[in-house]
Amino acid sequence: MARTLLVLVFATIGTAWTPAAPALGQTATSSEALTLPQLVQLALKQNRLIKIDEARVKEAEALVGFAAAQAYPQFGGRLLFGGPVSEAKTTVINDVSTLTDASYEGDFNFGDLGVTLRMQATGFVPIFTFGKLSTARAAAEAVVRAAEENVHVTEGVVAVNVHRAYWAYQLTDKFLGSLSDGDKILADVIKKVEDLLAAESDQVTENDRLRLLHARATLQVRRHEAKDARDIALTALKLLVSRPMGQPLDVASGDIEELPPAAPPIAQVIDDAVRFRPELRALSRVVDAQEQFVSFRRRALFPDLFIGAFLETAITTNATDHTNPFVYDRFNFFEAGVALGIQFQLDVFNKVAQIDQAQAELETRIAQTAAAAEGVELEVRKIHIEVTGNYEKMEPALKAYKAGRSWLTAAALAYDIGTGDAGELIDAFLASATAEADLRRTQYEIQLGRVDLSRASGTLLIPQGQK
Repeated sequence: MARTLLVLVFATIGTAWTPAAPALGQTATSSEALTLPQLVQLALKQNRLIKIDEARVKEAEALVGFAAAQAYPQFGGRLLFGGPVSEAKTTVINDVSTLTDASYEGDFNFGDLGVTLRMQATGFVPIFTFGKLSTARAAAEAVVRAAEENVHVTEGVVAVNVHRAYWAYQLTDKFLGSLSDGDKILADVIKKVEDLLAAESDQVTENDRLRLLHARATLQVRRHEAKDARDIALTALKLLVSRPMGQPLDVASGDIEELPPAAPPIAQVIDDAVRFRPELRALSRVVDAQEQFVSFRRRALFPDLFIGAFLETAITTNATDHTNPFVYDRFNFFEAGVALGIQFQLDVFNKVAQIDQAQAELETRIAQTAAAAEGVELEVRKIHIEVTGNYEKMEPALKAYKAGRSWLTAAALAYDIGTGDAGELIDAFLASATAEADLRRTQYEIQLGRVDLSRASGTLLIPQGQK
């Protein structure tokens, strides 16, 4: 009887020490539980890091609006109203020799005090700038495209983190369930062994009881570790989807044994990375913006053609309104006009220096893009090797797992009928537990490796039909 119980204990421990073993009596998934795709979509919609990058896109769009506004008519004006104004009259219009006594300057006779209204307005409309406005706007639009690609970069990182937290939660949750079930079984077995020892039965020994106590204590330590790991994974998921810590987050169960398809050929993955990797696309947009900026600097050597307009008027209540155009009248007048103009600045040496600086910055951006492309290819090749290697390890890992379970079963039967010993049973248990742990770890690494490879190739969030 004791040997049969010990077999059950070791089999239970072998399952409990396996990180991905399914929990016994696991309840069905709640209708409100969030699946992995739902968690990813929720994170992409609510994650605060993505919100920051989206706000930066709006900043770049505002820059485009500013560049475009330079082609719009520009108006300015000034309006003054005040007083008192001393008298400025003549007794005869357009005859300045008939100045009234109070209109002379240099004394304190201000005469008839009044008020004055003055208005000045100007308008400016560029009609030809030799491409300055178009290149400035093109550069700003390229900055917007780069900002949008940066949003995709952050989305990819967030999606990968959701996958990592999700699968970590699945592993630790199932691990915790197995450990809890194993602890209950060990408690029952220990009680029965202690009853046999109390009855002075020769079927069990004190060493059997001590082995069981050690096994249960070890199991309880692992259970606490699993609970902490599961809580950390759940906390990470809440942060990623911007769920308040005080609110629950129900995560749907996932089958880690259901592996994604094998990695495509490395040539295809690299080609996808060149076309879809958002970091490379963002750098390409930065290069476009810098090229347009260099063109803008070159075009600054040319003048601007514009249409200008002005309007000036003054009305003073205690001043004679002279109508003779040869009489200067600063108190009452009205002038307006429209003209075609040209403006330019002759700081040629400064502009040439700015062109050289912009060209040097362009060469830097091009070099950075080339270096980034090499780095991306190295990353893709590294991940591809790891993923391919994990797929290749699956078959021997599965064989080792099956062999370990068979060894444990044979050792348990031998021990049960009295032909085996506890040492061999423990060795079989350790081998079985190690083999199953290796299998689950390989499956876990494949799940995350395929996600990493999709992110590295830029296709993680691209629908299959758009690739």
